[in-house]
Amino acid sequence: MGNEERFPRELTEQERRLLLWLLPADRPGYFACRKLVEEWRVAARGRRGEGNYILAASDESPDIESPLPQLIACGVIETTVGSISVTLRERLGNQIEYEIVNLQGDAVPAQLHELRRWTLSSWLPRQECPSCGNAVREVAMNTEAGQKLVLGVCARDRRLWVHDEATGINHPIPVTNFYNELMLHKNVRDPAVALDAKRLFLDLNKFNDIELTRAFVTYNKLRTKVGLDRQIVVPEERKPSWLKQIVRVFSSAKN
Repeated sequence: MGNEERFPRELTEQERRLLLWLLPADRPGYFACRKLVEEWRVAARGRRGEGNYILAASDESPDIESPLPQLIACGVIETTVGSISVTLRERLGNQIEYEIVNLQGDAVPAQLHELRRWTLSSWLPRQECPSCGNAVREVAMNTEAGQKLVLGVCARDRRLWVHDEATGINHPIPVTNFYNELMLHKNVRDPAVALDAKRLFLDLNKFNDIELTRAFVTYNKLRTKVGLDRQIVVPEERKPSWLKQIVRVFSSAKN
């Protein structure tokens, strides 16, 4: 839209259509965001460059100084001219930040010749990964008050998220920060392992549900991603029986 762009302005039809696609109306958490997208106007550009804007309530002064809120929804539209990334961040006061960009670096065309699209917002437990169609590792987590969560991990797509049953929202989780907490819990100090976040996916079958749950609990305390009514219940690790311990000792002695 160039340097002549003026604010506030209405969402373009394309922007409105793409943002509402990210926010399924049948999920309470996303529905609340849909209402804001439909009511608010584009108040300013964001700080991340082309395609990044702020939606805000009337007479609201856009805030571009506070830390960026967490992502609440993301999706990709694959087209004949490249993949179009669509993301929306959590509400900050009376504004929401969104971004619609061509991942190939070109401008987003007015008409999209679409090949395929996917959004993380559509995922439900026991479904395949919406991006690649592969099986998702699922870890069920419950709080002391009964809030139900599912940690989803796609090894092929190298992506993880947490599904909140009450809101229906799938919260994307940053891989590096989560992996750091996992390594701390496992007391792994070898830099070649502890600093290589790709191992979360390459070695996924080596991490049990309890370890992954503990990593999320710590991560969420440090960088709150999902609002919890109470603490998550973390099962105790089962210690090997005395017979298994004896067998292990003898095996080690033979080696």
